[in-house]
Amino acid sequence: MRTLALIVLCFAFTAALAQPKTDRARLEWGADLSEKETGEFRYVFGQSDDHVYMVMNKKKGLLVQKMNGALTSLYSEPLDLEIEKKELSLEDVMVIGDRILAFARFYDKKADVNKLYMRAFDEARMSPKGPWRELASYASKKEFAGGFGVTLSPNEKYLLVHINLPYEKDQPERFNLKVFDREVNPTWDREATLPYTDKEFSIEEFRIDATGDVLVIGVKYAEKREAKAMKRAGKPAYDYHILTYGAQGDVQDHAVKAGEHFLQDLTLTLDSSMTDILCGGFWGVKGTNKVRGAFFLRLDPVTKAVKHESYKEFSDDFITQYMTAKEEEKAKKKAERKDEDLELYEYDLRDIVRRDDGGAVLVGEQYYMYTTTTCYTTQNGGQTCRTNFHYIYNDIIVINIGPDGDIDWAATVPKRQHTVNDGGYFSSFGLEVKGSNLYLVYNDNGKNLFLAAGDKFERTDFQGKSSIVTLATVNIDGHVTREALFDPEKRDLILRPKSCRQLDDDRMFLYATRKKDYKFGMVTFQ
Repeated sequence: MRTLALIVLCFAFTAALAQPKTDRARLEWGADLSEKETGEFRYVFGQSDDHVYMVMNKKKGLLVQKMNGALTSLYSEPLDLEIEKKELSLEDVMVIGDRILAFARFYDKKADVNKLYMRAFDEARMSPKGPWRELASYASKKEFAGGFGVTLSPNEKYLLVHINLPYEKDQPERFNLKVFDREVNPTWDREATLPYTDKEFSIEEFRIDATGDVLVIGVKYAEKREAKAMKRAGKPAYDYHILTYGAQGDVQDHAVKAGEHFLQDLTLTLDSSMTDILCGGFWGVKGTNKVRGAFFLRLDPVTKAVKHESYKEFSDDFITQYMTAKEEEKAKKKAERKDEDLELYEYDLRDIVRRDDGGAVLVGEQYYMYTTTTCYTTQNGGQTCRTNFHYIYNDIIVINIGPDGDIDWAATVPKRQHTVNDGGYFSSFGLEVKGSNLYLVYNDNGKNLFLAAGDKFERTDFQGKSSIVTLATVNIDGHVTREALFDPEKRDLILRPKSCRQLDDDRMFLYATRKKDYKFGMVTFQ
């Protein structure tokens, strides 16, 4: 039996290596590049029909690079982060029309003030269109107390600069909202105080809509005594809230309630025409990190009232479909012992994709991290300890919402990604939406291409011979197909999925590394 198992394993491994690339996509690579010669890739900050904009890093500082669809660099210009001989720290970069806007901060230690500056550049040549200009500041006794954030409205007419003011214990969180128009001229400015203490409310994100109103999304927790009573009753002791701030008037506080569901990771999407706000996420039965199903809400863009809600409970078979028989038995016994339903663990909603027919697609991923500490006794009798950070990015869940707002189906794309001390650099996935198909690209173990529900999926070896870049296609009916994206000879390239970007013409930009060298690629889906 052992010999037979070994033969089967060897066959699967050989088949994985021989797996041809998919015929659903055409992949073109740019030239071989080296960090020493052309700089180290940092991140993509913008894309259009035929251009990609990115930040690079060289020994002398940061560069802004523009590439065309043929993966040719049109320019790679130094980003001058200096004002009056003071070095600035880059906060954000974005493309708005024919300009590139760079935002940078400076801490004036003598005055105890943090400042945010902006400088505009011509998009075509990266030439400056004026000097650095101060946009915002706040008093701070420490360099990293408080902070700045920059957000663009979906119609690109408004720019929000939000300032998280330094924390004061047991006091409501304070922040400053500064809204600018497309030319970065001030529109309105106000300081705001949350209507709750810091123990009651946790801010998750700031957004700005197409009218210039600011939305603050967060979680409101019940008071301690009330929370204990709700916990005993099996009810959630928190609600998601959307706080809306305009140029004038009181804050509008809207609770997003969903009965007795434990809503998790609420994510929303705004559009440029102020149609319904779409919200989605996962819900659990008893806890904040357990998943039993998905939810989808349509909110009125003005009142934020729930216009339509839909919930889908995942079946036991859906939850256990990619567990081995042993894992499934263990999970069921654990649920029975605790008198609980089977649930998934720690899923985050990554994207809400609006469909042309009024529907939407939710894309989530299992993500969590944990630490392990190992201590050793040294030769002189002392002790030294090392802490390792483990990053887990596993299965993807795709949820289809019909035009009526109801959840039609859910599908799982299986993967196993576990890395240590790298921040999940090569984990997660890149997403492309074209027509009625969703395309997901990610690093995987080649053996997993040939495995089905109930098989034991192998952990991804990001730099071994079994590593492969997988293309998973989810069609309009929720059927999932997994294939190899790269040719076998490109097996030594490791994809960085979080840097993949869908261009406006439906191609996907890729970044992949090989030790100190790297390549850019462009995928055209059939």
